[in-house]
Formats: sequence, C-alpha cells, structure tokens
Amino acid sequence: MATTMKDVARQAGVDVSTVSLAINNDPRIRRETRERILSIASDLGYRKNHLARGLRSGKSFTIGAVVGYTSSAFWSEVLAGAQSVLAEHDYHLLLDYAPSELRQEETQIEALKQKRVDGFLIAPSDDDPESPDNKSAVEHYRALEEEKIPFVFVDRFVPGLDADYVAADNFSAARTATRHLLRLGHKRVAYVYAPHRMNTAQRERLQGYQSVMKEARLEPIPWEALRPRNERSLEGLEAGRELLADKAGKGVTAILAATDSTAMGVLRALHDAEKKVPEEIALMGFGGASTAEYMHPPLSTVTLPMRALGEHAARILLDRIEGADGPPRHVLLPTQLTIRASCGAAR
Repeated sequence: MATTMKDVARQAGVDVSTVSLAINNDPRIRRETRERILSIASDLGYRKNHLARGLRSGKSFTIGAVVGYTSSAFWSEVLAGAQSVLAEHDYHLLLDYAPSELRQEETQIEALKQKRVDGFLIAPSDDDPESPDNKSAVEHYRALEEEKIPFVFVDRFVPGLDADYVAADNFSAARTATRHLLRLGHKRVAYVYAPHRMNTAQRERLQGYQSVMKEARLEPIPWEALRPRNERSLEGLEAGRELLADKAGKGVTAILAATDSTAMGVLRALHDAEKKVPEEIALMGFGGASTAEYMHPPLSTVTLPMRALGEHAARILLDRIEGADGPPRHVLLPTQLTIRASCGAAR
C-alpha cells in the first residue's frame, strides 16, 4: 500500500499540514524541520500525488516552453536554468521546438494549451516590426492575455507588445565588443549577420555595432548572409567568402559576427582564403558557445548569461501564476566579454 502524508506525519511527530508545507518547500517551515521531514518521506518511499494536487489547486503544474531551432546548445542552457527554478516548486517543463515562423509558433502554443499548461516561456519567432506578421503576433499574444494565461518572453520580445520579458543586454554587449576592436587599432570593422534571422536580440546587436562605428566616425560595414541555410555556420562561411571577394571587404581588419556559429563559418572562410587570424583579420563572435575556446585560434566572444535567462524568466512566470500583479517586467541581464586569441590581444 502506498505511503501517505499521514504516515510521514506520524513518523515525524508533526501534523499533516506541516508535512504538506515541507514537501511543497513553503518558506514558513524552518529549513531543519523541512529537511528532517523530507528525509523521513524519502525513507518511507512517499511520492506526491500530482493528480490530486492538481485537482485541488486547479493547476496542472506544467509550463510550456516554445523556442526556435536556433542554437540548441544555447537553448539547452537557458531551459536548464528555467527547469532548476521550476523544479523547486514542483513544476515540470513541456518543451516544443518551433521553426522561426509565426504560424507554426501559434500551432505549438495551441497544442500546449490543450495540455492545460499553467503558463508559457516563449522565444518569439523572428520578426519585422513593420510586417503584417508582427501585427498578427501582437494580436496572438494579446489573446493569451485575455485568456489569462501568463507568459514570459525569453531572449527576445515582440515589438509593439508590452509584456514580461528577460533578455541579455545585446545593444550594450555589441557596443562593448565593437569598442574593444577599435581600441586594438582596427578601423575597418565588418559585422556579419543574417537578415532573415532578425529578431529583437539580433537587431539590437546590429544597432549596437553601428552606433559605436558612427560615434567613432568610421564607416559601418554590415555584411548580410543573404542565402538562408539550415546552419548558421554555413551562412557565415558563404557570407565570409563573399565579403572577402567584394570591394566592401577590401581593407577589413576585423569582423564581428552576430553569433558564434556564424563566426565559425567566417573563420573557415578566412582559413580557406589563407588569411591569418588574428594577424591579418581579427574575429569575434557572440554567444559564449562551449566550443568557441576549442577553435583554432580560440574564438573571442560575447558570453551571454544563458542559465540566468531561464532562471529569471521562470521566477517571473511563477510569480504571475501565483497572482502577482503590476506592470510588465523588463529584465536586461549583463553579458561578459570573453577575450581569446582570435581578436589578437588580451583585455
């Protein structure tokens, strides 16, 4: 016969309500008491009855996560951070990858709604603020608000919609990276990015780069990877080759790439062209991929706070689920400049 809360309470010498509070990590229970109760529960083989808990509370204790295909390594870290917070409150994460298209994203959200999730963590699809799709996205998320389903945007947000979001400070990060290259003496600094992958995070990186170049009275060289590919690295490879072959690439001595994956492709293009990195052309990425330090040469990059993005977003979402009111929360997390050999100088 299954062990019940009454069994745990009898063994611990407390009442059932105290056991319930301890098992649900209620802050009103002293840490020592909670640990003793949890130890007894574990010894007795007690398992929570999630179905009964859900029926009592009207919740499913599940959170839907909808993110794009971009950089699975990035999202695995972000979602690991979110799951670590959700697990403390006995919530589970249901993950659904969605291509960077609004229609598919809406389909995934509707599917998760059918599973009665209590809220959403969403990385909205790539956007154009002026496009009809963006207006549709605003309407779609306002419909979620009207249904009183809490959601928090992660890594990016939807222009024109004032909602909770947690993101890295991409604008400041791009400014810091660009200034670092200028301090090393570079004047012809190119920025390689994919226009078909634009979202608020990517747009802010481009704007940060452009702003520093203009302040320094230098010509920005934004170079577009025009042909969509399955991998950002392949887009970077092709864009890098085209930049080097074009007159716009003449005299370029440094390249800032929109992502680490893009930078990996650019590095291959530089190697193929027998350009020495960093002696002839310095290179920096954006993201903080674990593989960056194993490239040849090791890649300098802007390291994003991946786990912290998920942790902050999960905390905000749990607050909203518990009824927290107030204006939308906009959280920008700091980044770190990680200097390695590819840009040619130490910090």
